[in-house]
Amino acid sequence: MFSKAFASLLVALISLHLTSAHFTLDFPATRGFDEDKEPSFCGGFPTNASGRQPFPLSGAAPVRITSHHDNAQVAIILSVQPDPTKFADFNNTGKVSYLMPFANIKGQQGFCFSVDVGALAAQISPAPANGTLATLQVEFNGGDNPLFQCSDLILVQNASIASNETCSNTTIVTPSSNSTSNSTSSSPVSNSTSAGGSNASQGAKSGAGVNIINFTGLVGMIIINTLAIAL
Repeated sequence: MFSKAFASLLVALISLHLTSAHFTLDFPATRGFDEDKEPSFCGGFPTNASGRQPFPLSGAAPVRITSHHDNAQVAIILSVQPDPTKFADFNNTGKVSYLMPFANIKGQQGFCFSVDVGALAAQISPAPANGTLATLQVEFNGGDNPLFQCSDLILVQNASIASNETCSNTTIVTPSSNSTSNSTSSSPVSNSTSAGGSNASQGAKSGAGVNIINFTGLVGMIIINTLAIAL
């Protein structure tokens, strides 16, 4: 009986680990990654002023993530504040500055989203220019709580992107009614997927107040309950 209980414990721990994996921002490089902080604004990391990366001011540019959920919704927003510290810094003229409105993705794999800062420029005041400091934030919702990752950028007119980072086999994403009207495209790194708009513009605002689950406490509870059953 104890062996069965121990097997159940292992299954529970593995399941808990998988559900806590969430997602990573692979390109442009994230400010930092801490799984426990991902429900916080920008994944819990401050502006990386000394590590800004050149990013195209206009034209198609890739944003790459790796999903550890079977299904999720992903959005990408932009701030041209030099040091954004709250979700309101990603709003302009009362609207969220979406580089990509919410899109559905399927599969635990890498995804590449093609975005265009230039298509958003007319909706931002002052409009981004060559040398503008900006921050890109990815919101990822895998069905539990919204998760966030940020990358600090400097917008450059002819920024070069390595060929291995660019997107291919893209699928057009239809913006939702509450997001911007710019067209965006996305593609999985391996398997095919579908993408579509979603009315979820309030999701980013809810992430800051999410309570982080204590992994150690949950493991302890599972062990205690399992031993109680075994005995």
